[in-house]
Amino acid sequence: MATHAFRGIQRLNRVLDASIRTLNSTLRCASTSSQTRIVSGSNGERIFLSANDISYPETLLHEFVWNDIANYPDHIALECGIIGKKYTYAQAKDATNYIGRSLRNIGLKEGDMIALVAPNFPDTVLGLLGSLSGGLIVTTMNPYYTADEMSKQLLIANPKAIITSASIASITLAATRACLPPETPFIVIDDKTGSIPEGSIPFDDLITRGKSLSPVSTKATCDNIAILPFSSGTTGLPKGVMLTHRNLVSNIMMSQSCFGESFHPTTSTYQEKIPLIIPFFHIYGLSGVALSRLAFGAKMVSIPKFIPETFLDVMQKCKATSLFCVPPIILFLSASPLVKMQHLEHIHSITSGAAPLSKTDVDKLFNKFHIDSSTIRFRQGYGLTETSSVAFCEDGKKFSSIGKVVDGSKARLVNIETQQDIVTPGETGELWIKGPHIMKGYLNNEAATKATLTEDKWLKTGDIAYFDEDNDFFITDRMKELIKVKGFQVPPAELEALLRTHPDVDEAAVVGIPHAKCGEVPKAFIVASKGKKPTEDDIKNFLKGKVSDYKELKGGVTFINEIPKNASGKILRMKLKNEYQS
Repeated sequence: MATHAFRGIQRLNRVLDASIRTLNSTLRCASTSSQTRIVSGSNGERIFLSANDISYPETLLHEFVWNDIANYPDHIALECGIIGKKYTYAQAKDATNYIGRSLRNIGLKEGDMIALVAPNFPDTVLGLLGSLSGGLIVTTMNPYYTADEMSKQLLIANPKAIITSASIASITLAATRACLPPETPFIVIDDKTGSIPEGSIPFDDLITRGKSLSPVSTKATCDNIAILPFSSGTTGLPKGVMLTHRNLVSNIMMSQSCFGESFHPTTSTYQEKIPLIIPFFHIYGLSGVALSRLAFGAKMVSIPKFIPETFLDVMQKCKATSLFCVPPIILFLSASPLVKMQHLEHIHSITSGAAPLSKTDVDKLFNKFHIDSSTIRFRQGYGLTETSSVAFCEDGKKFSSIGKVVDGSKARLVNIETQQDIVTPGETGELWIKGPHIMKGYLNNEAATKATLTEDKWLKTGDIAYFDEDNDFFITDRMKELIKVKGFQVPPAELEALLRTHPDVDEAAVVGIPHAKCGEVPKAFIVASKGKKPTEDDIKNFLKGKVSDYKELKGGVTFINEIPKNASGKILRMKLKNEYQS
């Protein structure tokens, strides 16, 4: 389920949902501290409340992003770190309006789904906001998926149009033709890598045509679905996560309240400059970085793919002031001889997310360049696709912790067996979260929604955690079976289903094993078919080309006689990990 998008974001202070604001008579105060409030519910719930309440505007996401641009219309909003294409805030807002008009003009109707599958470019961000301005819903897709992987998401989301880029247009087109009607509009961003397929609509034409079209009005409210990213549940294959305008706007304000002091306000003479290296299709890159920082006037410099020299060149040229990253990037900065102090000289804030990061990892970076913690503030965040991005924030003091619940929300820790709330520090249970940032549910999957959301809208994260004496939370394990490779989620069931199609494979189980650079990598356990003797290379090569690079079996392959399962047939992955340490 949850894309553990560990995130960091922004500033301000306000409040959220009426249930937190009023906390009516069903709750009685149990204790109070300067950072966490704890209340008891009428049924014995022990509820951790955020340090601060927040408020957020009842508005649509795209309107929220552009709300304050009158204060900085000529500042750069989006710039491509590769080819230098850029938009000011005024130009970006106008462009999104034109895009929305053109999309409706080519036949899309309010509430239709549009698939956005492109690397990080300024036009990728404009494509999303422009689609929203036209009253459409956007499903974001991994641009490095294979055609087969893309097809699976397209079949579930059933988009009425596609926006992609020239570099991956052929793969995206193959997926589109395989499962969508032939008349589906196919829109291509010119990323200067080659020509676009015949019959495609150039993305720039949406902006040009839209200038002469009438403005679009929509009936959408803040409770309408805005985006449909995909995430896996505690088990099984990816599902469409329905996130509303309210979910996303509230979460931006929630994280702004927690992280905002790490950023300086935009003025006539100052602007935060942030390399957008976190993939935009990922909720962290989309809401946790791009939209949240655009809403407060930052300059976003997009990088379509992590290439060390390119990343460092962009950091230096744009004089990056803040950095959002994942643990492998922190490890790269601390270990690579390519990284010099000149790349970090303007940085005052680093936020890490998507996977845990230890204190020693941060210390290596700070010690390498003799950085004082008062010079560069380091923060971590924890979140899920289902929480619209940020759910917990850590203030740079306990790097092994996820910190405290994000402002304007609440959390519980529930014993898995008894379903009773845990009251003792150090005792583990499943982390539950509630607030206006919690998803509406999974698209066309009522069973998965009911298994994840309680009737009173508590989100069961599938993460095992405990809290300490300071009410800081720590994740110890995942009930979910997702493998986290460089922050990206790999559902074991997806790889197992593919492996079972190998003619020499009878059964397969996949687990994640620790990896120094990637966090985790997939490892397969194979029961060979009777009379067959496949090799490790046979199995590894079978997956190549069928899945993205990060899903390949870099953890190796072990052949065993039987896959351990429980009475109901569920694979005992922890037993596999424990018995076959590699």
